Amino acid sequence: MTVIQSNQKIAIVDDEAELAEATGWEVEDAGYEPFLVVKGHFTNVNDLASVILENTQGAICDNRLTNSGLANFSGAELVATLYDRKFPSLLISQFVEIDTSFSIRKWRQKIPVLLSRDKANASSITKGIEACQQELGGHLPITRKPSRTLVRIANVDQASNEPVVDAFVIGWNPHKAVRFPASLIPDTIRADALRKGVRLFAHVNIGADNADDLYFDKFELAPEPDDDDGLA
Repeated sequence: MTVIQSNQKIAIVDDEAELAEATGWEVEDAGYEPFLVVKGHFTNVNDLASVILENTQGAICDNRLTNSGLANFSGAELVATLYDRKFPSLLISQFVEIDTSFSIRKWRQKIPVLLSRDKANASSITKGIEACQQELGGHLPITRKPSRTLVRIANVDQASNEPVVDAFVIGWNPHKAVRFPASLIPDTIRADALRKGVRLFAHVNIGADNADDLYFDKFELAPEPDDDDGLA
């Protein structure tokens, strides 16, 4: 696992140079050296991950990298790729409320820290890097630990030309719907699952404070509801 120390380099991946420079100032205030990645065109997420791994000890990635042609993939996918390599990375976005339910949620399990850009300052960056390193070292906070819980589908819709699911996570908040990409549900059960009223079991971090922080994994079909179990 990569461990970041003071004065080491932090990659700032953003397709808008001015925003990258602003993030760089906060990185400097946090005691690190910014390494800006704002030019080029990356079609393969592993190619960009390799540039980051070869030149820096950590990364801060904007989620929307396609607008100016920097990459063919999202910052969320990049952070998830770096997570698999045990490389501490933060995801930031100006569009958290818009992107959370789809492009970010696809990869949320492997994104320890998501920051709204207006809150990405020296203090939150420092704390975020520490949180990443703790998780990559095997120490998950309660807000990130998965638990098997019931998920009840309330609606199936479309977003970005792909199906999305609105569902109630019973173990988190049975009265607040959460949206996630249907692609998270395995192909083997998706045909039976994508309709209102279907109940699934999934591993979800039900200790999360906010819906934006929820991730979903290991879906399976749940039995038909029993009128006596209190969950029908």
